[in-house]
Amino acid sequence: MGGMVQRVPRTPSLRPGVRRALAAAAVLYLAGVALVVLWPSPVDRPEAGTIQAVFLWLHAQGLPRWLGYAQLEWTSNVAFFVPFGFLAVLLGARPWAAVLAGVAASAAAETAQALFLPERTASLMDILANSLGALVGAAVAVLVQRRQPASAPQPASGRRPTAP
Repeated sequence: MGGMVQRVPRTPSLRPGVRRALAAAAVLYLAGVALVVLWPSPVDRPEAGTIQAVFLWLHAQGLPRWLGYAQLEWTSNVAFFVPFGFLAVLLGARPWAAVLAGVAASAAAETAQALFLPERTASLMDILANSLGALVGAAVAVLVQRRQPASAPQPASGRRPTAP
């Protein structure tokens, strides 16, 4: 069976240096997520007054009243998980698996906040926003991959095919 050709990988092959850089970025990102998620109090608490003051000023300048802190928080939660889906897909996860992992990670984070962090508020809306972010990140990664040339098929032996 040494002459059999394996299927083309579903993701373009990455140079080892690129794969290491993506893996390092994923580790740093996940450490940052853990820090934010497990912070004992809301991470925006020190700046809440400033944020509210900025919105009051923006509303006075004509920003619609419906656009406020809640929308900023929602958008931040979406953006927070975009790298999750993006990095997972670029590191080889199938897009659906990256999104599902994002949903699971967000649900675990909100559960941890509900059980162990009394000053934090667990929220289904945060899970939804984080999940949307993972979906957006995975979709962007798929688009990036489509712009990359596909790898050539490799024989099952791991050696490149030779010319006849």
